[in-house]
Amino acid sequence: MAKNLTKRIRDLENTALMLYYVGFLRFFFFFYALMSFVFWFLNCFEVDWLYHFNSLFIIPYKFVKLFYNVEGVAVDFSLAIIGGISLALGFFVDFIVNNVNARLEEKQELLERKLQQRKLEKKKIMAQKAAAAAKAGSEATEYSSFEESKLIFIVQPHIKKIKRKESDLELTFQEVELWKQRINKRLIENLNYSNPIQKGYYRKNLFLIYKDFNYVDDFVYYIKPTTDSITLEFKKYGISIYYNYVLSSLSNSGNLEKELDCMDTILSLNFKNEYVVTNRFKITYDYYKQNQRYELKLKGEYNLSKNLSVTNRQALYSLEEKEKIGDENGNENENNKNGA
Repeated sequence: MAKNLTKRIRDLENTALMLYYVGFLRFFFFFYALMSFVFWFLNCFEVDWLYHFNSLFIIPYKFVKLFYNVEGVAVDFSLAIIGGISLALGFFVDFIVNNVNARLEEKQELLERKLQQRKLEKKKIMAQKAAAAAKAGSEATEYSSFEESKLIFIVQPHIKKIKRKESDLELTFQEVELWKQRINKRLIENLNYSNPIQKGYYRKNLFLIYKDFNYVDDFVYYIKPTTDSITLEFKKYGISIYYNYVLSSLSNSGNLEKELDCMDTILSLNFKNEYVVTNRFKITYDYYKQNQRYELKLKGEYNLSKNLSVTNRQALYSLEEKEKIGDENGNENENNKNGA
């Protein structure tokens, strides 16, 4: 529900932004009305150089002539009529923009109040969990550390040239790096809306950090269409892209560089277009989520030590939508039935 409210608020903000640009029409009409009245006043004194500006008024002038006959009239009021119509249109647009904007603000305030209420309810549930953990003894301290966890995301795009014909050459290392820079730039532009508290590069791979780990469901929900649109955009340039994603969590006392180093090692395992998460992420996610949108599917245990003489086996998981997994299982079961 909180995710739907957030999406509705964002839609209202986008509508308000469109309305803001529409509002510039009123200033155009007001300016055009001013010009019309000034030129009409000058025309009454038969100023010679006014004919240079005839092109500015020729279309409105033809429209006015449909219902206003200037023949036999001592003073031509056509420009004054054009000015009056422009002024009326300006006030009409101003009225519409102000009224619609007021309604949008009311709706946004209502949705924000609901969202705030949901957050308070969620905090209340979390507080109840914390109280229960306190009764259990040492679990209370562990829970509070998870409550303050941050979300870390790192992405590595892989670039390949789409060969139109056999004679096409592969991309050079320099060309690959240039394309990666362009893709990372587009990723940052598209993900700025999510307001990360920190972003940067670790060994040339883009990472983002979010203050509240609980943002994970909304973030994963929007990251796929974001990367899909970038993939489609660069396909026009003959570039094929796939991504490696890793997500983890970090407490306030955690070592960021150490965690990023571990995530960088996971990237090197090259799980194409999968949302791979660490065991630390799984523990935090299990604490946070009551009705989990995603399911963590065990991929196996991997040695994540960069020192070959040291074995550091850790469990890794794939983050997938529950519905998706259910459909896949359902299809597999159906196939097994047919096969039997």
